[in-house]
Amino acid sequence: MYRFSLMTLFRRFRWFVGIAVLGVSLVVFANVRAGQWDWSWQNLLGPVFLIFIPYAFLISPYFAARKYLRRNPNIAGPFTYTFSEGGIDVSGPNSQGHLNWQGVMEVRETSLQFLFYPQTAIAHIIPKRFLSNTDLQAALRALVRTHVKNVKLRG
Repeated sequence: MYRFSLMTLFRRFRWFVGIAVLGVSLVVFANVRAGQWDWSWQNLLGPVFLIFIPYAFLISPYFAARKYLRRNPNIAGPFTYTFSEGGIDVSGPNSQGHLNWQGVMEVRETSLQFLFYPQTAIAHIIPKRFLSNTDLQAALRALVRTHVKNVKLRG
């Protein structure tokens, strides 16, 4: 869940973060190089911003994921996903459900997991370590490619 939060935040704000960090770094560097640096609050906003970025994009999602798991223990239980031509069946300790392939907006693959998006910001996360071998991963990729339009897979 933490990796998913990081990836989602980074994917949505990567240009903003990159431009902001570059801009602040250039302004601070230019002021220090010109010998015009003083400890006024205007000059401290840049370095404070650079300190805030790691908190906002690395530390905060970690604590948010921990809090979410603590408050909702049903999400941490063991879930079984069954992929078929008819869709995705999910069963957990206190719930079960079915998702047709038409309900999957996007599927992404990272080096460690498959992400099935029924909505833009919500994903079913399937860690690759739970797929016992590469043949199962290849079969899942083939099934996804035949049923989902927006696919970004590695293999």
